[in-house]
Amino acid sequence: MNARFQLLLLLGLGVAVQGCNLKSETVRFAPELHVKQADIGQGKAIGLEVADVRADKKVGIVGDPNIKSITVSAEDASPSAVYAQTAEALTKLGFKVEPASDAAERSLRVEVRELQYESLKRPFTYDAKAEVLVGAIAKNGDARYERTYQTEETGTYGSPPGQSAISKTINSLLSTAIDDVLADKHLMGILAN
Repeated sequence: MNARFQLLLLLGLGVAVQGCNLKSETVRFAPELHVKQADIGQGKAIGLEVADVRADKKVGIVGDPNIKSITVSAEDASPSAVYAQTAEALTKLGFKVEPASDAAERSLRVEVRELQYESLKRPFTYDAKAEVLVGAIAKNGDARYERTYQTEETGTYGSPPGQSAISKTINSLLSTAIDDVLADKHLMGILAN
C-alpha cells in the first residue's frame, strides 16, 4: 500500500512539474498533401492564390486557463508552404499552375479561415480538440464555386502536448482539409472546363 501511494505521488509530481514547464508555442504551416497523379486539368492554366484570412493568429491554449496556460499561435506572413504544396498537387492533377492574376481565366483561391487548438488540463489528463476550416473559391469565366472544408480531431493525453505534437495535429488537419478541396469533383469540374 505504501509503495502504491509513493508511485501515485511521483506520477502526480511528474504531471505537476510538466505543467510548470509550459511555454508559448508557434506552429508553422507545413501541410503534406496526398493527391494521386491524374489528368483532370489536361494542361490548362490555373491561377493559384493562398491566403491566411484569420483576423487573430492565436490558435488556442494549452493548460488550465484559470491557473497556468500558454497560448498557441500559427503565423506565416505568406503561407508559402501551403501554396507550394497546393501548386504541386494541382500539377499532379494535370493543371499548369501560375500565381493568380486578374488576367487568369481559371483561378483557385485557398483560404485558411480558422485554426483552433485547445488542450485543457483536467485532474489527471489533458483533453485536446483541434479544428481547421479552409475555404476554396474556384472561378472559370463566369462560373464560380465556393465552399468551406472543415476537419477536426479530439483526444485525451497524460501530459501537455509539446510543439511537435501541436504542429503535427494542426498540419495533419490542414492537409486533410486541402486534400478535400482537391478531391471536390464539382470544384475540379469548374476548373477543368
